[in-house]
Amino acid sequence: MFVGKFGLRTLSNGMRPILDKYISAHYKEIRKYTNYFLVRMKSTIDADAVINNSFLYLCNIGVEVTDPGKVKAYLLNTIKMQILWSTSLTNRQEKVTATDSKMPIVMEDDTDLWDKIREDMQYQNNMAVIDIYRRGITDKIKLIVFQTYFDKGYSTARSMAEYFKIPVTSAHYWIQEIKTDLKQLRDEN
Repeated sequence: MFVGKFGLRTLSNGMRPILDKYISAHYKEIRKYTNYFLVRMKSTIDADAVINNSFLYLCNIGVEVTDPGKVKAYLLNTIKMQILWSTSLTNRQEKVTATDSKMPIVMEDDTDLWDKIREDMQYQNNMAVIDIYRRGITDKIKLIVFQTYFDKGYSTARSMAEYFKIPVTSAHYWIQEIKTDLKQLRDEN
């Protein structure tokens, strides 16, 4: 903190200092709230991991909040988000650690192996179709749209519309055209 022309101010740290104080002062309440949601959602995630990831998320969003009530609201909503959303950092970490095994994987029968081989062959076939489609594109605009969709990962109409600064409907039709062409090419092979 520093005292300047307009009095006492907090440096641009976002809400980290206030969040840190709030968590230190109300940790039992926060942990109880987190455990309530974890039990309610029948989740096996560690409450401390949820609180830590919520803290890190809030420190990185760059919002300047000085009101402890708003900090509490941000924190509790983020905790809820970490538990409920399957794409949250906590849930993604849980999926990774939940599949960690200390015992070596032993194939009991050949059906698992054949299923994996079949999946791999299907994946390789799909990648070959995508490569054939890419090499067959002659229209420059269609190639740019395909590269944006496949290489850059703008796979939703909304994200592609924002990327190209066009209406969502147009992006939707482009994506549908790519998908239709790929399905048609896959069915021919």
